[in-house]
Amino acid sequence: MSFSIRRKLVTLALATAAATPLLGVVPAAADSAAVAAIAHKQVGNTCGSYYGCNYPTAWCSEFARWVWGQAGAEHVSELDPRAVSFYEYGAKYGTFHSVPQVGDAVIYDTDGSATDGEVNHVNLVVKVSADGTKIQTVGGNESGGVRWRDWFSWQNNASPVGAGRVVKFIGPKGLSDTQTPDGGPAPVSAVGDLTGDGKPDLLARATSGNGTLWVYPGLGNGHFGDRIDNGGWSGMERVSGVGDVTGDGKADVAAVDKATGKLWIYPGQSNGRLGTRIDNGGGWGDIRITGSEDLNGDGRGDLLAIDEASGKLWTYPGLSNGHFGNRIESGSNWDSMNPVGSVGDLTGDGKNDVAAVEESSGKLWIYPGVGNGQLTNRIQAGTGWGAMSAISGAGDYTGDGKDDLIARDNTGKLFVYPGQNDGALGNRIDNGGGWNFTS
Repeated sequence: MSFSIRRKLVTLALATAAATPLLGVVPAAADSAAVAAIAHKQVGNTCGSYYGCNYPTAWCSEFARWVWGQAGAEHVSELDPRAVSFYEYGAKYGTFHSVPQVGDAVIYDTDGSATDGEVNHVNLVVKVSADGTKIQTVGGNESGGVRWRDWFSWQNNASPVGAGRVVKFIGPKGLSDTQTPDGGPAPVSAVGDLTGDGKPDLLARATSGNGTLWVYPGLGNGHFGDRIDNGGWSGMERVSGVGDVTGDGKADVAAVDKATGKLWIYPGQSNGRLGTRIDNGGGWGDIRITGSEDLNGDGRGDLLAIDEASGKLWTYPGLSNGHFGNRIESGSNWDSMNPVGSVGDLTGDGKNDVAAVEESSGKLWIYPGVGNGQLTNRIQAGTGWGAMSAISGAGDYTGDGKDDLIARDNTGKLFVYPGQNDGALGNRIDNGGGWNFTS
C-alpha cells in the first residue's frame, strides 16, 4: 500500500531541478495521451530518478508530477510531495473531471474527501473502459516501485489501491484532453416541455460522431416518442435541461462550451428545436451544473452548481433574460455526491427538490426545497443507486399528476421512477438500453 506525504510536508523544500529523463521516455506530445505513454515506460522503476527521490517513503506525488512535467503540462512546479497538492491544482486551474480521462491524476483517501486537506495517494489514469466505469492506472510508490494496475471499478471499489476510495480526477493544464472513450456515458437530462404538448421531454447527446443532440418527446406514460435531431453538439458538455430562464414561458437548455468554458442558454421553441443561444460568460469549464425548473419560488428556472474545491452547492437564480443573479449557498459537502440532479416536486409540498446519490454508500437522497433556494433535511429514497450515471427530473412523466425521477444506469438502461408525493418512488418503468449513446 502506498501513501503520500500529508499536509505537514508543505513546508519542506522541494528539489530545484527535475531529474534526468529515464531511458525509454517518449517525446512529449500536445495532448494528455502522452502522460499515459510516459507513465507506461516507467513501470518497474524505483523512486531514484523522480525529483531525486527526496521522500523515499512516500513518493507517489513526485512520480505523478514528474510524468506530467515530462508530458509538457503547465504549472507542475506548483505541485509538491503531498498528494493533496493535485487536488489544490485542480481547484486552482479548473481541471477537475467528473468522468475519468486518460492522463488524469486520480487521488484516493479513506474518508472519500479532500476538503480536510489530506489525501492518501495519487496515481495516473492510463486507460478508461468503454463505459467510463473502469480505469487502468500507473503509480509510484506502489509495492515499492512504479506499478501498472489492471482494470478496476473506480465507482464501486472502496479501496482499489489500498489507500481509500477514489476522490477526484484532475486533468493536466495545458494538455488537450483525450476524448471520453467510445462507450463513455453521454449527457442525458430531463427537461421541461420543449415540444409544446404540455408534457416534459428528455435530452440526450451522443458521444461519437458530431455529438448529435436529441430531444425525446415525453408521451405521458413513462415512455418517449420519436426523437428530434438538434444537430451536432460535439463541442459542448454538461448539457442540461433548465426551466424558463428567458421569460418566454418555454423550457430552455444549458450547456458549456468545451473550448472556452462559456455557459450558454439555448431558448426552447415549443417544436423540439432550440433558438439563438445566450452567452453567460466563461469560467464554467469544470463546474458540475444541473438545471432546475425553479428552486427559489420566483417562477423562473435556476441553475445548480457544485464547487468542487469547497464542496458547496450553489443556486444561481434565473433572471428571465437568459442570465443568472447572485448565487445562493444551498449546502455543503456536496463533492461526495454524484450524480446530482434537480428534480420537480417529489415531496408533494409544491416546492421543487434535489436528488443526489451518495458515492460512498450508493444511497439515493431527496433534498426537499423550501422555496428560497435552500434545502432542508434529506429523505432516503433508496439504496443501490451507485449503479446510476445520471439522475434528473422536470415534471410528471407518467401522467398521474405527480412529478417523477429519470435515471440511467451504467449499462445504458433508462428508467422512469414515478413520484409518490412523499419523497418515495414507485415501481420503475423500463425504457430499454442504448441510452449511453456511444455509437
